[in-house]
Amino acid sequence: MATASLSIDGLAQRCAEETKKWNDRQGSDPQFCFELLRRALAKGMAEAFTHVYQIYEPQVIRWVQGHSRFALTGENADFFAGAALRTFYFAMQGPKFARFAGVPQVLAYLKMCVHTAIMQYLRDQHPVDVTPLEDVHELGETPDLLARTDAAELWAHICHLLPDPHDRNLARCIFLLDLKPRQIVSAYPLQWSNEREVTVATYRIRHLLRNNAELCRWASDI
Repeated sequence: MATASLSIDGLAQRCAEETKKWNDRQGSDPQFCFELLRRALAKGMAEAFTHVYQIYEPQVIRWVQGHSRFALTGENADFFAGAALRTFYFAMQGPKFARFAGVPQVLAYLKMCVHTAIMQYLRDQHPVDVTPLEDVHELGETPDLLARTDAAELWAHICHLLPDPHDRNLARCIFLLDLKPRQIVSAYPLQWSNEREVTVATYRIRHLLRNNAELCRWASDI
């Protein structure tokens, strides 16, 4: 079905349906959500963004509630969900949207906005309680790095460091989609036969990325 011919309401309905399928680990078609996001952000259509907000707010709230430092804030999840979605909206408007190739990349950036909202709040309220980026050992747990730099440029550099397509796909699953080893094995049974294989490969990739001078420079500039 050509998404360009659908109304905003029609796109929103299909996007909501496909999002539910994705949440249920079923096969889903991202084209409807991507077109809705494009109209909301690249085209600046307020009605489209209203639907985007309604569809993705529950997921954003889950990200907030699952954040390791959310409990330290004393705020409710809605507060940070709203802040993240506002930041996301203004950061992605107009031509900036063209940097993102698909829904996974867009949602990865939205998740980064959640992290940034919580960490910025803690820096403002309790600066001594916040762990500096330099003390975080897992690259996969430092989305603030991506949020404060050009995410597309940084991801391109990571892809350059990982010429093997299987490694790139695994990095995407871990760092952008936040999938667990069990979920990765389920999604890609032809590439990974068990969770241990995923864990070993993940350790190897993280070790390689943490020892890259360019990524270290990016982190030190924050």
